[in-house]
Amino acid sequence: MGGDGGSIPTRGELVKQKKEPEKKNRDQDMVGRWQHCAISGHKLVKPIVSCALGRLYNKEAVINHILERASGKSHIKKLSDVVELRLTDNKSFKNEIKADLYIDHYNAPYMCPVLGLEMSGRYRFVYNWACGCAVSERVTIEIPSSTCHKCGKEISAEDNIIINGTEEETATLMTRMKRRKEQQKAERKQNKAAKGGDGEQKPSKAKKLEEPATSSDTVVKKQKTAEDASKGSKYEERDSYKKLFHKNSTKKDKAHWVTFNPYYN
Repeated sequence: MGGDGGSIPTRGELVKQKKEPEKKNRDQDMVGRWQHCAISGHKLVKPIVSCALGRLYNKEAVINHILERASGKSHIKKLSDVVELRLTDNKSFKNEIKADLYIDHYNAPYMCPVLGLEMSGRYRFVYNWACGCAVSERVTIEIPSSTCHKCGKEISAEDNIIINGTEEETATLMTRMKRRKEQQKAERKQNKAAKGGDGEQKPSKAKKLEEPATSSDTVVKKQKTAEDASKGSKYEERDSYKKLFHKNSTKKDKAHWVTFNPYYN
């Protein structure tokens, strides 16, 4: 405890305090979410896809995930659960990292096609589920439109999905995704009911419609009857020849005097 060598212990050495939770490095977290795949952790490479929750993935990683049926991303079960993003390349992006240079984490390979803002995490980005075009959220707020600003396709504001949003925004996107799937199921049922209720019943395979006999069929039938009649006459001739040599073919032949046995004959 000290005292023998003149050392005086401090309160921090005697009393154990609760350790503060480690704070996440904001730059590393941002680079991990915006420049790396959420499944494999590898760098994002085109083609890049996104789910209904706004997470970014490599398309190859999503295909492997579906084939292996891995756990972790339960809301991705088929390729229709993701949308391929149509991103705009950033021409000023330099992918050169040197030891003696400062690494700019806000330098991103993609950008907004309207305002030119880099898609690095500093600015909020959204994409539309109908077309997959990614633009900054500022564009949708300041320039609202019923058509996409990049491809010109008609879109709805309800289909806009925030990329790498907060936990609250992810929860709202989850409810919207469930609602969309329920609507798709209802539409499929209606389409099936409409197709089945047209009143047109297909003839069963077991019941075949009787077709009128043609002239060729009648000729074939006559030939068959003539052949059957000729065969019958031949059989009658054979029976008549047999009767010449066997007087009573129906009677049972008796045994010879050598083979005669009173017990059996």
